[in-house]
Amino acid sequence: MMETLHLNDAPWSDPATWELLRKVLVAGVVKEGSFYLASALLLWLALHVLLRQRLAHRVIAGWPSGRDIRRELGYSLSTVLIFAALGAAVFALILQGHAVVYRDPERYGWLWLAASFPLMLLWHDTYFYWTHRLLHTKALFARVHGVHHRSRNPSPFAAYAFHPLEAVVNGLVTPLALLAVPLHWSVLLAFAVHQIVRNAHGHAAVETLPRGCARHWFFGRFTTTTHHHLHHETSRGNYGLWFTWWDRWCGTERADYLARFDAVTQPRRRPKPQPRTPPTPQAGSTAQGASIPLSFSTAAAVGEASQSSNAFAATASRAAADTPPA
Repeated sequence: MMETLHLNDAPWSDPATWELLRKVLVAGVVKEGSFYLASALLLWLALHVLLRQRLAHRVIAGWPSGRDIRRELGYSLSTVLIFAALGAAVFALILQGHAVVYRDPERYGWLWLAASFPLMLLWHDTYFYWTHRLLHTKALFARVHGVHHRSRNPSPFAAYAFHPLEAVVNGLVTPLALLAVPLHWSVLLAFAVHQIVRNAHGHAAVETLPRGCARHWFFGRFTTTTHHHLHHETSRGNYGLWFTWWDRWCGTERADYLARFDAVTQPRRRPKPQPRTPPTPQAGSTAQGASIPLSFSTAAAVGEASQSSNAFAATASRAAADTPPA
């Protein structure tokens, strides 16, 4: 349908066109909401509930509060509605012939199909870095972007916790790309899934990547949860989205990023077992400390022997005293 519908097929004076757009809008809300809730909720359940104790040593600064999570959910709801509205606008562009979303992989060739997804990631990362820097100007941060930064220790639900104006800015990345190039529907789907999963993971407050990853010659080019968490801590530096190179090229990567990543990915320290202290031998015990139980008759015999021994010692002492010296 996307490859055959144009403006002449759906004139704006026809109520059927608006009914079609309404259905697209509703479908967009369901799709965006499902992607967001599935990604954020699963990450939250896994990292903040099921593995909370096991990953406690990998918490970057602190766990998010319940108040933060409720605020993040509220703003995310408005972002889902805005993203769905932008999706309906893209559909209108397709109807007018200003954008192309195609299904046949051979229409623009397999090479373009393979290259378009990584190119979309590069475009998104570049667009986000510079719009993010713009949102950190004094006026826009105070009125717009500061909403997102209220979460000093964000949760996965903060992935869409934007002021409505920032949601519009972030949501324009796909429409702008479609105004320039045609994209296969599977590339758009993969792009949407990738951006919400990695976005939710970047706000998880827990570092899950292995030790040494941030210093690796290849994997160090990708952002980590720690990378973005440090940005939330001070609202300075680490403006990149998927990759670290814009921050490194522009000198905006936090100087403490690698050290903080190393610290939070230290192996979990287990308490050393304390050496056992042997018990002090008690009376009536063996050298190994094992107590010997005495029966009543045995105890009586031991008592009588003790008394006889004492009497014999007293008699010997008196005899020695009565014997005159030689």
